[in-house]
Amino acid sequence: MKRFGVIGHPVAHSLSPLMHNTAFSLLGLDCTYDSFDIAPESLSVALKDFMNRGFGGLNVTIPHKERVALHMHELSDEASLVGAVNTIRFEAGQLRGDNTDVYGVEASLEPYRTSLCGERVLLLGAGGSSRAILYTLLTRFSPAEIIVANRNRERADDLVRHFQPHAKTVALKASFADETTLVHLAGDARLIINATSVGMSPAIDACPIGEGAQFDSKQIVFDLIYTPLATKLLTLAARSGARTISGLDMFLHQGARSFELWLGKTMPVEQIRPVIENELKNRQQNHIS
Repeated sequence: MKRFGVIGHPVAHSLSPLMHNTAFSLLGLDCTYDSFDIAPESLSVALKDFMNRGFGGLNVTIPHKERVALHMHELSDEASLVGAVNTIRFEAGQLRGDNTDVYGVEASLEPYRTSLCGERVLLLGAGGSSRAILYTLLTRFSPAEIIVANRNRERADDLVRHFQPHAKTVALKASFADETTLVHLAGDARLIINATSVGMSPAIDACPIGEGAQFDSKQIVFDLIYTPLATKLLTLAARSGARTISGLDMFLHQGARSFELWLGKTMPVEQIRPVIENELKNRQQNHIS
């Protein structure tokens, strides 16, 4: 039996075990996938333990994505340039780090590729997910401008400086994320991506842009949050006719890429999607009740 898992702190809420174990069952694979709460100070020892126990691979979530990269023997190009690892492969006593968030972002935005060419993108947030998003937009798509807006302007500036060498013809800018500024920037953006936790359950009435935001049918709004599936941001955007992308898409696609790296097989994403959606609905109903 091959063993896999996800490490984080906390990690009990993760839907990765449900996703991967459903895939194993559908494909008849003799594999298991569990979640492991690993405190930051225990990370190094834990990685050695997983290797000694014969694990095939791990997913990595908050707060370990950046720190775990320091423990890898080898990094993929994506993981190295993004500066974060979300997938580990144990191979012949070596730890190889990958970043499948890049694939998840690209796959989620692929249907809108031509719509984004030469357009402005507003990216909300400057954390680990934003790094993967920026890398993907700069290397896989052709926007004219990307504005990184964050409540801590210094972090946005740092992110812009880090990726400036890869910007080429793309205008890369940082902005402070106050409500007035965001409403203005959102109105001029073809693509808006929320990479913050604003609007995540249980604070489902919060919107990262604010109630004054105006959307239109030419815009695309992508929220990395998938709890709830329809965030306040996506609900407001949809009412104005904007095209919306739930964070569930990225979650499924990044997981499918990890699955492929570990096992060389294609995850049956569309069979797994309703299973995850049903679990999310159950969790929301239990929270409400």
